[in-house]
Amino acid sequence: MESRVNYTAVGIFVLIFASALIAFAFWLGKYNQEDGNYHRYRIYITESVSGLAPEAAVKFHGVDVGKVETIRINPLNSEEVELTLKIEKETPIKTDSSAVLKFYGITGLAFIEIIGGSKNAPLLTTNKHTISTIPSSSSLIKRLDESLSNVASKLSVTLDRADRLFSDQNVENIAQSLHNLRSLTAQIDSYQGEIKILLAHSIALENNATDAMGTIKEAAGSVKNTSNNFNTLMQTKMSTTLESLHATSQESHALIRKLEASIDRGDYNIAATASPATKELEILLLQTQTLTQEMEATLNSLRASPSDLLFKQSTPKPGPGE
Repeated sequence: MESRVNYTAVGIFVLIFASALIAFAFWLGKYNQEDGNYHRYRIYITESVSGLAPEAAVKFHGVDVGKVETIRINPLNSEEVELTLKIEKETPIKTDSSAVLKFYGITGLAFIEIIGGSKNAPLLTTNKHTISTIPSSSSLIKRLDESLSNVASKLSVTLDRADRLFSDQNVENIAQSLHNLRSLTAQIDSYQGEIKILLAHSIALENNATDAMGTIKEAAGSVKNTSNNFNTLMQTKMSTTLESLHATSQESHALIRKLEASIDRGDYNIAATASPATKELEILLLQTQTLTQEMEATLNSLRASPSDLLFKQSTPKPGPGE
């Protein structure tokens, strides 16, 4: 009876062990089959990964695509944390993608978010022998910490400068400056009457300047009219003088031709005939000389005092024979 019970226990144990061994074999095969659907990647983070644990989710644009497989300190650089990610093969990890550490609200639990990756960028290849590295970006917590540190540093500098600016000596100087400004304002108020008089004089001076400008414009117009009158008078007198000279020249030529004709015909005695003609010629030459002298005197008078055309302030000198 005792032998039969022992065989039964042994048989049950063998059946259980065989079943467990078969189940383990099936599970191992299924695990290996699932493991073949993933690619492994590494990322290196220089910030704290507190809240991140193995089996934490890996998301791609908010979609679960894998898990964090291992977390350890980088043996080649103690300032970095090395993460090994197991991501589904169908996930389009591009060469310009990056990994960011993010957190679930205020729970403190962290996960890895894959961001970026343009449409035309090539895929980041990886295999069993070579695991590719996805570049990491600073998390929001790190950026806020850096920004707050910068703000705190600048605020400290600002407060230090403000403290130096509002020192006791500077405050006293500002108070003295305000007192001087108040005194200056009071003095300016006391000179209100003088300032008004000065402004009135300035307005009167401006009006006088405006009147002076008008007078200058009128004088310029008068000078222009004087110049035009001078030109007209010169042209008139010159024309009259030239006409007189032309008439005198014609009379001289006529007289000379008359004398030549008389001499050729022999009608007159040359001496008797030449005597009256000579007198007439002398008179004509004398008149021509007098006319020339008058014209020169007129030109000299106008050249010496052009204003005589309008105002006649100078008395012309008498010419020869006057």
